[in-house]
Amino acid sequence: MNKEYIIGRNNDSPIKVPANKVGVSGRHAKIVIASDGSWYLEDLSSTNGTFIRNEDGEFIKVFSKQIKDSDIIRLGNGGVNSFTFTARRIIANDESYAYEFKQLKRALKLQREKEAEKEKKIELNGWISKLSGLGAIAVCALLGSIEGVTIDPNTRYILIACAPVVVGLIFSGDQKAYKALRRKREKILTCPKCGKPLPEYDIEEGQCSRCKAQ
Repeated sequence: MNKEYIIGRNNDSPIKVPANKVGVSGRHAKIVIASDGSWYLEDLSSTNGTFIRNEDGEFIKVFSKQIKDSDIIRLGNGGVNSFTFTARRIIANDESYAYEFKQLKRALKLQREKEAEKEKKIELNGWISKLSGLGAIAVCALLGSIEGVTIDPNTRYILIACAPVVVGLIFSGDQKAYKALRRKREKILTCPKCGKPLPEYDIEEGQCSRCKAQ
């Protein structure tokens, strides 16, 4: 048998939405847990919309969507008047955020792995850029050894000097991708209660140092 949960500022909501979250409608959204264990989210024609956070930490507006109990949902279009929660909160029997912090630890582990992988790639590309000058010297020497081929000294100098710059420009996208990956931390590693970005220490300890959620 399906179970339905209406979420909003009305008193019968399974999740208590603070009264000051005026961007949340009285009957804002509905979560259905089907008899087969699958979860579904539906916006109930709310004023400010219902959103799901994607893997990049961006909130995407949805009207009806199958979800997981670990998905992050936002009621409202953002800002202090919105309310954000993990889907599983609708069946939580206490104020413990142990489940959410467990998910945060997994997200932190994955984030570290992605950052480490990108750092290694940037380091490798850095060495390639540095060695490209030596490569240009070798190419010039090889061409100079061919009978009838003459390379002007100025051209030789320009090739050797520009090689690292050109190769560096080719790999510049990796630096931008790494910076974007670091910024992603502030979007996905947030406190499940107060919504503030969490330092790694808080995640490892399973408690927010600001609001004391744990």
